[in-house]
Amino acid sequence: MKHTLLLSSVIVAILSVSGCSSYKSLELSQQQVHTFSASSDYTYYKIDPPLYGGDVVQYSLRNGSSGTLTVKRTTPQTLVSDDGLVINLSDLVSLKRKEISKGKTAAAVGTGVVTTVVVVTAVVGLAFGAGMVAMLSAS
Repeated sequence: MKHTLLLSSVIVAILSVSGCSSYKSLELSQQQVHTFSASSDYTYYKIDPPLYGGDVVQYSLRNGSSGTLTVKRTTPQTLVSDDGLVINLSDLVSLKRKEISKGKTAAAVGTGVVTTVVVVTAVVGLAFGAGMVAMLSAS
């Protein structure tokens, strides 16, 4: 009985901690700062919502390549991964951030809780039934 409860608790804890994730699209827009001289206009890119170090993103580039990386930092024109990859924001076609999905996580935890209740009920029922059989056969 103790082992069943422990196993059930571990399953629920793993489902709660791991969560379920999905990728949400980010908006990338080119911005320009105009100066007195047209040749010195400054172009930068705005990512909305902003990215932070540690964010995991999926990207697609204009040349057709794509991948997943962990963001180390962003600059006004580049995205730098924790393994040193530098991507020009002007080369991006799409950018998506990995986020924990509250709905999927709730469903996974709910499923884990229901499974735990069913397993514990079955074990308790079997133990009770075995006890009743033992009592009846001893009479």
